[in-house]
Amino acid sequence: MNVRINCNTSHTIIIKKSEFITELYRVFSVDEFNTILKDAKKRHPKATHICTAYRIQQFEKSNDDGEPSGSAGLPMLEVLRKQSIIDVCALVIRYYGGIQLGAGGLTRAYSGSVAQALETVKLNPIMDMLDTIIEFPIPFTDIILNRLKDIEILNKSFTNHVQLTIRSINDDYLLDLKEITRGQLTVLSQTINEVERKL
Repeated sequence: MNVRINCNTSHTIIIKKSEFITELYRVFSVDEFNTILKDAKKRHPKATHICTAYRIQQFEKSNDDGEPSGSAGLPMLEVLRKQSIIDVCALVIRYYGGIQLGAGGLTRAYSGSVAQALETVKLNPIMDMLDTIIEFPIPFTDIILNRLKDIEILNKSFTNHVQLTIRSINDDYLLDLKEITRGQLTVLSQTINEVERKL
């Protein structure tokens, strides 16, 4: 199951005098990511490297920004992949402290920076939810609303009939509702939507 971070965050660690500032952002387009990166470069003009990784819907990319190939961006991306996080970008801004870390040390530093930053946020699951629009005669309103008290109702409209838009994991409740209304309930539409559940 894919997840999203619940908010943007920033976290700093020092490894052998090098400062690693990790910034995580919720992003929904590559343009948004490019704006964030541009802003980071303005805020940190003296940074030695600004390495990046993002997973935005089906797109993912990483960049080592001058660090040895595969030692920064890809390890950062791997952390996001392992936790199935999407719609996120990670920037690790490094200020070099004068001590070389070696390829293995860099990989651990960049992946560790992102992993530690992720510990400061919650991960919201993204679930497939079923949105169902039903219609039934007005006299059944109270009994149906009572039956649906533990299910999310997105919309109610009252005309000659009652229309409800219901969001649920499945539509098992429909059988009950059809019995309650003695068959006078109509399902107008059903669609599956990806929904982020806030924890």
